[in-house]
Amino acid sequence: MNDTDHWNAYLIQLFIPLDILLISFIIIGVTGNGLIIYIYGFKMKPVKDGLYFIPYLAVADLLGSLICSLFGLSMTLMPLTYEFDEFCKFGWLFVSWTTNMSVFLLVTIAIQRYLKICRRKGPMMTLKWKKIIMVCALILSAVIAGPSMVTRGSIPFQIRNKNATGLICGTVNGTVSVIYDGILGVGISLCCALLVIPYCLIARKTFISLKKGDQSEVEMHTCSKDFDNQSTELSISTFVIEPKSVNNTALQGKEQQSSKITLDMENNSSKNNRNKLKKRPNKLRSTNRKIFSQITKTFMIITLIFIMCYLPKITITILETVTTNFWENQTDVGRLVLMFAHQGYILNNIANPFIYTLFDEKFKKICSAKVYLLENIALTFYY
Repeated sequence: MNDTDHWNAYLIQLFIPLDILLISFIIIGVTGNGLIIYIYGFKMKPVKDGLYFIPYLAVADLLGSLICSLFGLSMTLMPLTYEFDEFCKFGWLFVSWTTNMSVFLLVTIAIQRYLKICRRKGPMMTLKWKKIIMVCALILSAVIAGPSMVTRGSIPFQIRNKNATGLICGTVNGTVSVIYDGILGVGISLCCALLVIPYCLIARKTFISLKKGDQSEVEMHTCSKDFDNQSTELSISTFVIEPKSVNNTALQGKEQQSSKITLDMENNSSKNNRNKLKKRPNKLRSTNRKIFSQITKTFMIITLIFIMCYLPKITITILETVTTNFWENQTDVGRLVLMFAHQGYILNNIANPFIYTLFDEKFKKICSAKVYLLENIALTFYY
């Protein structure tokens, strides 16, 4: 066994923890996203406009968790003997395609949420436009991923401190790769801005609305106290009658009866005004809850997790592009750590089922019912 085969076998053993992680990504990603597709695609009908993109996002995540994990496994099982150039190229193509689909769908959802909440009187994203956007996202993702067939492939790899050379699946050196990675960098920055800015504007809108609701509640309490004080003063002034002669008894009775009628009218008017004031902040609170709905909160968390998962991968890709012999200069343990960070982006593809379980009560109930049914079936077969 030569040095290359020896270090290849050593790295295969070193990457076993990463292999286990990638296999778990496949199992969780396919199961979780398949459940989302089943529930949101077939059980929750009709799907509301805020939930329209969830089944399609789940399809992209399912493909992403499967393709990206399998492609990552091919790298860990052939760390220095990656001789299948075409497999490397097509692997990068499909990984880029599924990743781009997830990005475009999240951007579309962010824009749709912004129009729904911050531009409620403006044009909305109709069902026709949603379908058009889906087709455009599918085509654009493939177009952007296409150049990876040229910029990626099996490339020579010099083993650190050893007189041996292997083959890895990576970026082909050349001007085309630099230009393509530069364009990707600009595109990623733009997409991140399109993800962050709409949700920041939504948060700002929500904060202003909640603040108005609090101010309205304070005004309601103040006005309610004023009405109570006025009613008290009115009742006191009405029933305090100056003493008069006995001959004026009949006139006093008429005045008291008239004052009582006036008092009842004033009290009824006061109660009606208080009820209106009480309903006003309740209506505002209901509006504010609709503005910052559960589905918007869920998508904000999904977007945040997406950014957090992709930052290490983007950073490593930039360092790989601008640094000469980036991977060659790393130690074996350093490569393992970087590979863990690089493959961590797949967490984004498996996180959504857990997010929906935490924040979507209807999804949670259907999942619980299905699990209970499966448990009963399993127990039936067992006994």
